Amino acid sequence: MIISHRNRFIFIKTRKTAGSSLEIALSRVCGPEDVITPLSAQRGEEELRRAEGGVGPCNHLKRIRDHRGFKEWRRLLTRGQRAQYGEHSTAPEIRRLVGPEIWSGYYRFTIERNPWDRALSRYWWQKHRWEEKGRRDFPSLSEYLRWLERHKPHWLSNWGHYTINDQIAVDRVLRYENLPAELAQLRLDLGIDGDISLPARRAKGGIRQDRQPYAELLSRTDRELIERLCWREIAALGYQF
Repeated sequence: MIISHRNRFIFIKTRKTAGSSLEIALSRVCGPEDVITPLSAQRGEEELRRAEGGVGPCNHLKRIRDHRGFKEWRRLLTRGQRAQYGEHSTAPEIRRLVGPEIWSGYYRFTIERNPWDRALSRYWWQKHRWEEKGRRDFPSLSEYLRWLERHKPHWLSNWGHYTINDQIAVDRVLRYENLPAELAQLRLDLGIDGDISLPARRAKGGIRQDRQPYAELLSRTDRELIERLCWREIAALGYQF
């Protein structure tokens, strides 16, 4: 998530859509007054941001009044540790954070991706993280998708990130499939002089092992499962298998 007071925009970060790479790109034009949530230092993402000339995490610790839930309050009261704003904060959460004037006055945007392709990206990312820890026997693609449907459906659908009351709440949904051109137009729309093109090295690139098209890898059952969970963005944004 980035809330840029300098450039009057709000970037809502979705899952498996090159969001970290775009955060690095956008942070090049940000300043110390902006809200920028951290990337993974362990995976070299903050090092990449510095190499790209971006502004690192700032103003990402929650204000006292923004703390929610027992864990956040316990940590604050017993250890004096403030919670952080989430990198994947949703539109309702951000609107509550910034207030109605900034929410309505700033340009709000996000990224979306073909849901079937995005599901494959999620699978390979989770498999990579599993094997990083020395584990083996990660479930098959179909098994993993069924597990997501039962336990983590929000990991497959980004709809809840950029909608409020089931309505798209951003000014622009950038398309992952055409992101360089989308960013060139976004730069014009925002009137930004600086460079917001994606870094040459992607923040989480090189993880997907099988580059076959999703249509060749997903079974009919897989396809229908994804359609069930992602039907809203499929309908609203016109995605097709």
